[in-house]
Amino acid sequence: MVMVRRFFVTVLAPSKHALVNLTEYNLDLFQPTAKVTEQNELAIDGLLNLEEIGRLVEEGYRVVVNEESSKRARARTEVAEFQQWIRGMEE
Repeated sequence: MVMVRRFFVTVLAPSKHALVNLTEYNLDLFQPTAKVTEQNELAIDGLLNLEEIGRLVEEGYRVVVNEESSKRARARTEVAEFQQWIRGMEE
């Protein structure tokens, strides 16, 4: 089984209508993250593969790739006891 690389991204839509139209793409977008940026752009975060990113760019969206999903997942598996964490913060 081939694992498709997925990336945490921020999709920037040119208009409110374009942001709403993202629902038609059936993408893994995080609805609660939809917002208006300081540059007055509409943005939503998601988890997309390269094919999905390319399709959105071709349709006029801007996509900012933040990091590969596997990197974040590995970081979450590093567990520390609370006392160790506190000592680490003090160093």
